[in-house]
Amino acid sequence: MRWPAGILGPAPGLKEVNLICWGLFFLVIVAPLSVLLWMQLRAGKGFDFVYFYGIGRLANDHAAANLYNYDQQVKVFNELSPLHDGFYGPSPYPPYVALFFSLFARIPFKLAYLVWMGASLTLYLIGISATVGQVFPEERLKRSLVLCLSLAFPPFLWTTLINGQIASIAVCGVGFATLLERRHKSFASGFALSMLSYKPTLLLLLIPMLLLTRRFKTLSGFVTGFAGLVGIATLFEGMQIWPAYFRFIRFFSSVSRIGNHTHLHDWQFIDFNSHSYAIPGGRSAVGMAILISIGAVAAIWLTTLLWRSAGGEEPEQLLAWACTLTWTLLLNIYVPIYDSILVTIAVVLTLGALREMNWTRATNVVILLATMTFVVAWFTEAVAKVYAFQPLTIVLLALGIVQCSLLDRATRQRLVRPQAQVSTSTLSIN
Repeated sequence: MRWPAGILGPAPGLKEVNLICWGLFFLVIVAPLSVLLWMQLRAGKGFDFVYFYGIGRLANDHAAANLYNYDQQVKVFNELSPLHDGFYGPSPYPPYVALFFSLFARIPFKLAYLVWMGASLTLYLIGISATVGQVFPEERLKRSLVLCLSLAFPPFLWTTLINGQIASIAVCGVGFATLLERRHKSFASGFALSMLSYKPTLLLLLIPMLLLTRRFKTLSGFVTGFAGLVGIATLFEGMQIWPAYFRFIRFFSSVSRIGNHTHLHDWQFIDFNSHSYAIPGGRSAVGMAILISIGAVAAIWLTTLLWRSAGGEEPEQLLAWACTLTWTLLLNIYVPIYDSILVTIAVVLTLGALREMNWTRATNVVILLATMTFVVAWFTEAVAKVYAFQPLTIVLLALGIVQCSLLDRATRQRLVRPQAQVSTSTLSIN
């Protein structure tokens, strides 16, 4: 589209766009949000940070077995921030997460919440910066714009940062993993990826991706990092913590989206499995057949593409990461909306791959889908509450299909290229 210069004057450059975006971010979002946050804290609202501070307190003050005692968890959560409407669900995070937050539980709750907000913001910025630095290494204005839009992304701003959730750990881990891989430090890349073991569902596709693309050194780094976390938890809590943890996981699966339709709010989840519960009438045979068919086709397509991309050029490797991250949010059993912040990494990696291949038209399509993701995220929960329909899931599905199509095109071009070279050599000899 042409810029209407006759009406609006000369088109703004990147510097002007940055000033507008950052100005709107601080004036329209940060300032009102700060006032709202101050009011909520004064009223004793603890948000989801109650869960993490609570298990940290349990790790400090109680026997290891009580860490996975649901009644004990609820008692501590209500002592921190009593719920007058609803009730607290179980906190199924591994024991090393409780050990980490036991450090926060040594200081007052409100102060710990603010400290964690600062830590969460830092982790998120580190992950985004590590990824953007690969794509726009010499373009400061573009990096600045991506950072601004990433900070204003509602699943980060509202459901992660303000809510006190820990999804920023995943962004930091994936950001570092892709950066280290690009620097040919595969073992360190896997070690960074082990940060995601705080939530095994986030690894549901990433670990198979490492196997399918023959990233065995990366996988060994992940296993080493994960084993270190398990070892630390065992050292502090003893071997008895693990039977208690696995019993609690079974209990959690019976009262969560994994097991059946329970008290969990449909509008807070974006994966296909959770989305199916929001369909009027529940999970009918027809609905389940459609869900399984879509999931199977997508899984087979993604598996084939990842296998073909092994040993490919850097754009293919970036697209392999991007496809896996986007589909992790969809082909899953339990993905709350705050985990969708991983799509920021997926989008940036996709743009980086297209930039290296100089695919301008595809870049415009991805930018359009990224813009739609950003806009839809502002109202997706409101729509889901009323209509039992999650618009963000649909946009992510479109993005995932486009990413897989781009990876398919990139791998086909690489596989066809040697044949073309052989044909040219044969003609020249003749």
